[in-house]
Amino acid sequence: MSNLKIAREIDADVLVVGGGGAATRAALSAKQEGADVRMAVKSKWLKSGSTATAFSELLSIAAAIGHGDERDHPEIHFSDTMKSGEGFIDPDLVWGLAHEAPDRIFDLIELGLDFDKQQNGKLVQGMSDFATYPRTCRVNGVTARHILNILAKRLKELNVPVDQDMMIFDIMTDESQKVIGALGWDHAAKELVLYRTPAVIFACGGSHSVYKYGVGTSEMTGDGYAMAYKLGLPLVNMEFVQIGPAALFPSVTLLSGPVWKTNPILMNGKGESIFANILPEGVSVEEVYQHKVFPFSVSNVSFYLDTSIQREMETNPTPRGGVWYQKRPGTDELIESKMPKTKRVLKSKGIELDDDKFEIGLISQCNNGGVQILNMDCETDISGLYVAGETAGGLRGPDRPGGNSLAEGQVFGHRAGIASARYAKQLGAKPQPQLGASITLDSYNSWLQKCANGTKSVQEAADSVRAIMHKNCLVIRSEQRLSEAWNFLCSLESELQSGEFYVDEGQFYQAVELNHMIIAAKIIVRSALERKESRSCHYREDYPEKNDNEWKKSIRVRCVNGEMRTELYCWPTVRKRLG
Repeated sequence: MSNLKIAREIDADVLVVGGGGAATRAALSAKQEGADVRMAVKSKWLKSGSTATAFSELLSIAAAIGHGDERDHPEIHFSDTMKSGEGFIDPDLVWGLAHEAPDRIFDLIELGLDFDKQQNGKLVQGMSDFATYPRTCRVNGVTARHILNILAKRLKELNVPVDQDMMIFDIMTDESQKVIGALGWDHAAKELVLYRTPAVIFACGGSHSVYKYGVGTSEMTGDGYAMAYKLGLPLVNMEFVQIGPAALFPSVTLLSGPVWKTNPILMNGKGESIFANILPEGVSVEEVYQHKVFPFSVSNVSFYLDTSIQREMETNPTPRGGVWYQKRPGTDELIESKMPKTKRVLKSKGIELDDDKFEIGLISQCNNGGVQILNMDCETDISGLYVAGETAGGLRGPDRPGGNSLAEGQVFGHRAGIASARYAKQLGAKPQPQLGASITLDSYNSWLQKCANGTKSVQEAADSVRAIMHKNCLVIRSEQRLSEAWNFLCSLESELQSGEFYVDEGQFYQAVELNHMIIAAKIIVRSALERKESRSCHYREDYPEKNDNEWKKSIRVRCVNGEMRTELYCWPTVRKRLG
């Protein structure tokens, strides 16, 4: 392979990395603030990522506007969210989320988003987990996509350029730790792009695709986590991965809480109930289903659903590695009332609930952890680098209240957009990152020379990362499982760095993506190894009890002198600001 060379240079005040709800909101707010904004989307905009593909019977955005119950207000939203995550989340960020979410809802309405309404014109608001009052707002069953599309429409009207098929893979900083630029790989044109920009927003989602099965699309490989880690920034709460049941084929379809209220029949590959000889005395299958919400949790008897699925996937799987799901006779009316959208989506994929049994398994849905942000403006310790959406950490602990995810994207995408635009305008002159780019490329070219004689397959290695995470870091975790995953990932990382994989120009993109996958997976596994207790979506079968005395605190991971280090982190229990 010839040496990497910069094919194009692009100037921007603000570079937004990502194309989902948080990224698009950030780009719009930065543009409205007067910045020259550019978006870099790893795949096809509006067709990839979590926001564009999200589906659930309960998918919605939370805001305490009091239309569902006039007693609801932001202080109660704040209190509800803190109760679900106290000890693991930043009270200042939660306060800001609760108080600014209503304004972002009205922004969307002003842009033309038609939320579901009551006859009196007020918004329909529903209940969600951890909520005192109904506060989730919906749009015709596909809320996330409608939010994304209405924001995108306005961005297009403002002529904000979007670079599709562009993977940002390296952020350059000067000696004072200020952003001076970014390197991107256009994997359609197979060429290197240098962005000359003083401000970058990471809003590129999570790392669902470090698992064998995940929602969203395959390019979500933890790029934001990996780039932040390489810059020395802390990542927090990364052991808390939302995992739960979904139809696996022909494509992943999440099976949310209401689906289980229809009491389906679940069987292993031998045709036996997955609950046989599993449930303790006094616990029925119906009770397990009644308590089930998405994602997996150790907090109630629904624990037996997800863990039973995993054990049968490992011991008595169906032909493609799952368990069988079949409609229970006599539940037609229940299905129509509880899961009409899921039934329609399954039918669109060729699965008829009335006639078919189909394979389900466990999938990764969301990272509750992320890059720790310092304040409401989404700042980090790197001047000019902002983080929003699922890439950001500090708002989600072991649990995440329903509707908060979409709200976080709008509130913090907006804040990051404004803050980055003001920062860039304040600096004035564009940075000159060419020297930094040259030094960075020398490092990559040296690595590529090692890879010229490599023999191993990058694609096979990526599949092996997904397989080891599926096997050892799903809902059932232990010292043995996690240590096996850790050792495997460390060995794979060493092989990649030493040039044992063959990489040419056509595979540079996949090789960098593999590196990011390994880093993201290692952060998750290392955090899960450190947390020697069971809490919410993190279950250690060797430490099955919750231990507030020792573990009601977060685990932070960062790169120190090239090594992955962990530390316990205690959040403030009260807000730092008043008013």
